[in-house]
Amino acid sequence: MRLKERWAAVEGREQAIKAARGRVSVPDLTRRDVWGRRDPDAVRAILAEAEADRAQPWPRTLLSDYARYWRDGVRTAYEGPAGELRRRTSTAVLAAALTADQAYVDEAADGLMLLCEQTTWCWAAHESFVTARGEVAGDPDEPYLDLGAAETAEILAWADLVLGPVFDERVPGLRRRMRREVSQRVIQPFRTDRRWHWLGLDGHLHNWNPWIHGHVLAAALFLEDDPQVQLEVTDLVVDGLSRYLDALPDDGGCDEGYAYWWNGPARLALALDVLDRVTAGAFAPWSCTPLAELARYPQRVALGDGWYVNVADGSARPDANQPWHVLHRWGRSHHDPEVMAQAAAHRDLPIAPAAGLGRAALGLTDDAWWDAAKADLPLPKSTWLPDVQLFVARDDQLALAIKGGHNDENHNHNDVGSFIAALDSTPVLIDLGQPTYTALSFSDRRYTQWVVQSAWHNVPMINGHEQQHGPQYKATDLVVQDNSLALELSQAYPDAPRYRRVATLEDNAITIADEWEGAATQHFIIAGTPTSQGPHEVVVETLAGAHAHLSWDAGIGRLEERTVDDALLEGVWGPTVHRLVIQCTGNSFRLTVRRGERP
Repeated sequence: MRLKERWAAVEGREQAIKAARGRVSVPDLTRRDVWGRRDPDAVRAILAEAEADRAQPWPRTLLSDYARYWRDGVRTAYEGPAGELRRRTSTAVLAAALTADQAYVDEAADGLMLLCEQTTWCWAAHESFVTARGEVAGDPDEPYLDLGAAETAEILAWADLVLGPVFDERVPGLRRRMRREVSQRVIQPFRTDRRWHWLGLDGHLHNWNPWIHGHVLAAALFLEDDPQVQLEVTDLVVDGLSRYLDALPDDGGCDEGYAYWWNGPARLALALDVLDRVTAGAFAPWSCTPLAELARYPQRVALGDGWYVNVADGSARPDANQPWHVLHRWGRSHHDPEVMAQAAAHRDLPIAPAAGLGRAALGLTDDAWWDAAKADLPLPKSTWLPDVQLFVARDDQLALAIKGGHNDENHNHNDVGSFIAALDSTPVLIDLGQPTYTALSFSDRRYTQWVVQSAWHNVPMINGHEQQHGPQYKATDLVVQDNSLALELSQAYPDAPRYRRVATLEDNAITIADEWEGAATQHFIIAGTPTSQGPHEVVVETLAGAHAHLSWDAGIGRLEERTVDDALLEGVWGPTVHRLVIQCTGNSFRLTVRRGERP
């Protein structure tokens, strides 16, 4: 049964929605029996963050910073302080709930009013209404419902749920203002305008769908006073989530990668959990395909020590402080011990308000999460995800990941056939991942960025050509075994002859064996420090201090050093990376990666 059909079959859902505030297991701050006995370490971390915030002035969101997106392509000048305002407000709400301290209540109220006073909640990069008019100033009379608007509405919604009674006493009128702003900027645009691209009505579904729908759901449940509007919006939310779930591959893969998994499938899971709570378990969505497989994706792409197999605009070392309690509850819903273990391996990390106020509030009040014992990270020996064409293999020293797919995936890089080689969890031959987003990132000039080009992935140039962008540029003829993946790469290039790649992990060594027709130049992107080099070998000191030995059988290699001119990438890989370039003279090539000796 599809998700929306399960929802339609829930008896009494109108009454359940009306009673939502009392059913989500997050009480208001007057319930000191709940808020007064939260995990001490979690409380200390949030209060330390809140105290540090109070020592600083509130962030300011300025028109001149907003305009920079159109002036010079910079997004972070505005999105940085706007995100900091949301985070600080969320932290203050949690601090107020945990302590019932009026100073924190006032801090939260100040942040919420600052959010209400913003002209727009939309991020400049998404404001197509403004762009269509040739302007840069947001228009409150024509709000654009994007991630920024939805995230702001979510903060107001959960803040009202948790602090509503004390707001009525201490700042009368704030709750009415919050309802008005959310209705005008989010609820009404969602109801009346069904052109939003993230609805996926054209068949293109991505993380915006569950990300925004989940926030709209919270806004409707906690801030909408009209029961008919509540029901209408909730039904539309479920319809949208059902569309997203239907589009996800049966293997549970995520073509946007692990970092975006938290804002795609994990957002979906949280929204479904809220709906299941509201209906007291009558919704019971967890048997819908492929929810069980989606929950296993993080363990399938984990390398260990905070490193992950990254594809597309994904970071190889994303923030470890994710809402792991969401995954733990997901695992409990499926009675899946390995999913629960994956989450519990991160049990000692604090709750992060920056990950979302709703997520944080639900996590703080999830007693089963706090009672869970820390577990070891489950790392499957071999994984093959046929729908997204991702293969991962591990032994006790090395890990190999290689992707097929096509060059029109969500957040696409031209990377068909590219691979990652890791030693002791740390990538050596790498996928650079996501650069800082600018006006170029999702424009028709996206592929002018070096990071997304195939020349800066672990794939060859064929007859002098890089891979091209488009769904027709793809891997074909894939053959998978327990420890290897073979694939044909010629269709990822313009007018390329045959090019066969076989990637294998065996006997504590990774081998990449290529055969082709025509001319080929090999490119391999290296993280760490090359410490010695010969005509057919390089020893690399990894970012963790181990040594990897790279050797090959054909062509003389040369190392090119490139400055990492992006703060986001530098934070992962350091100030430089190297590219190993090998001009091949024959029609075959074999690269081997194994543990090396210290020079």
